[in-house]
Amino acid sequence: MSKHITIRVDEEFHARLAARAAAEGTTITALVTEVAKRELDADRQRSLDAAAEFNTEENWAYFQERFGRKSA
Repeated sequence: MSKHITIRVDEEFHARLAARAAAEGTTITALVTEVAKRELDADRQRSLDAAAEFNTEENWAYFQERFGRKSA
């Protein structure tokens, strides 16, 4: 059984939601639901945590050295 929730947004934000939903061929409800599900996904949080751990100057320098473009 699904539950109903209500949120209040300003007109400009609602217009942005409506435009995005239309561009994706979906509804505002479906768009907001999908975004909320992604935000609560434990695997997503683990991926974000791993990316934050990788994103250090030392790791980035190694990545650039190993995989970056070579100068011509």
